[in-house]
Amino acid sequence: MEDELKLKSIYDKYCENKNSHVYLVQTDSIEDALEDVKKLIIAINQHNNIDVSKLIESNNLPTLIVVKPDKNEIKTEDSEKLIGFLQKIPVITRENFFIVVNAEKLNEKSGNQLLKIIEEPDTEALGFFICLNSENVLPTIRSRLQFTQIYYNKEISFSDKIKDSVINYLDMIHSKLDLSVNKMIVDKFKEGSEFNNFLCCLVEQEKKYINEQTDFDIIKKESLILKKIYELEEKIHNNANVNLMLDRFLLEVGRL
Repeated sequence: MEDELKLKSIYDKYCENKNSHVYLVQTDSIEDALEDVKKLIIAINQHNNIDVSKLIESNNLPTLIVVKPDKNEIKTEDSEKLIGFLQKIPVITRENFFIVVNAEKLNEKSGNQLLKIIEEPDTEALGFFICLNSENVLPTIRSRLQFTQIYYNKEISFSDKIKDSVINYLDMIHSKLDLSVNKMIVDKFKEGSEFNNFLCCLVEQEKKYINEQTDFDIIKKESLILKKIYELEEKIHNNANVNLMLDRFLLEVGRL
């Protein structure tokens, strides 16, 4: 099952005891992401020699709670229910697990109620906030979560402005590195959602470039670059200094 996991990086970190305890998962399909988070929870418990697959499939795992919006909003009573759940000592599994679906629907009051359990959970816990756009999640929540993303639609639409910038950026990566281009990119895409799209397009174009290659050594190097791009996405969403992260990215690529 490990090879099938779309969130395998989180699984690997868990196995190495290096994982964050709460993640923000940005996706283009809430339902698909929910199912993959559940598969991840099954795999984590298999790692601990605990089989919870049937309990999760039947929605009967006592240490898993899924919070969904009620009438387009996650209300204070939903947050209170989650807080109460996380105060209980886990049984069957080593941790309590929680999933907040459509995290953008948290209102300010319900979101603030969750800050303490995000920072200092009363029990061992692993949680996931699933969203379509991280920029729409309350900043107080977003800043405390480890960012990751998972996409299912291979044909993502990007503006010509983003596509042209990404192609030029990749041309620069594959020829002569120039750190000054990073400031131009940041200035060009000042809006958070635009910059997110730039990063997403960068991933897609690099994947396309890899698929066009036939030389094994080139494919190997480009795969490492793709890995660095994924790491860049995660670091930028968890670090306010975008210019610094971009400069480090180019320097690391230059050493490959």
